[in-house]
Amino acid sequence: MRIKSLFLFLVIQTLSLGAAALTVILDPGHGGADTGASYGNAKESNLVLNVAHQISKLIKEDAKGIDVHMTRHQDEAMTLPARVEKAQKLAADLFISLHANAALDSRAKGAEFFFQNSVPPDQESLYLAHQENQLLQEAESSNDTAAPSKKADVEAILNDLQRQDRLYNSFQFTRQLSSLWSLNTANRATIKQAPFYVISNTKMPSVLVEIGFLSNPKEARQLMRTEYQKVLAQKIYKAILAYKEKMDNPATRTLN
Repeated sequence: MRIKSLFLFLVIQTLSLGAAALTVILDPGHGGADTGASYGNAKESNLVLNVAHQISKLIKEDAKGIDVHMTRHQDEAMTLPARVEKAQKLAADLFISLHANAALDSRAKGAEFFFQNSVPPDQESLYLAHQENQLLQEAESSNDTAAPSKKADVEAILNDLQRQDRLYNSFQFTRQLSSLWSLNTANRATIKQAPFYVISNTKMPSVLVEIGFLSNPKEARQLMRTEYQKVLAQKIYKAILAYKEKMDNPATRTLN
């Protein structure tokens, strides 16, 4: 009963939180010697960096209650663990990784949005079982089995609650982004789940955005245009605003 009560208390506390500053991390992919996809003089690393700067500028000039940071501000190399570590240190509320796509088929086009991939149930069960076994072994060595057992139950509940909340909010932001992306454009946008490192290892809602295909000549030329980059930045910015509004409204927040 105590565990159930604690669970309900945490849910109520989470849903009753009022408006608070939203910390957003923009992660321009690649950088340095790793240019990512390319088309002519266009490089993915520079393209997504330009879009990230545009989003950051919009937030700093117009948005209230949103703090924005970037994993890199210039054309420099940065490891995947370093990107995740920066987001963790800043205690970010939303992580957005920006990329440009490429495919062997030059006809491939459009945006793709990837949100956090959930761990398969069997793997998660094995992990939780291992974690609990470790706690039980520690308990036996200290001749105290009751307290660690309860602790393991509570930790399992909290971990699952946090994971489900991250997945749900990642999907909500992705869906909002997809809806805005489709407005006033013929470019399609698809939502997928995939275990990309940066969105699988962050402890906050995370999305990886493929803004288009540089392997498609027509789309590549469009992506190289500064005005079009501003359009894409505006769409992502509006999705962030919509996400902030949703998070500030307890009535719209749910863990289901």
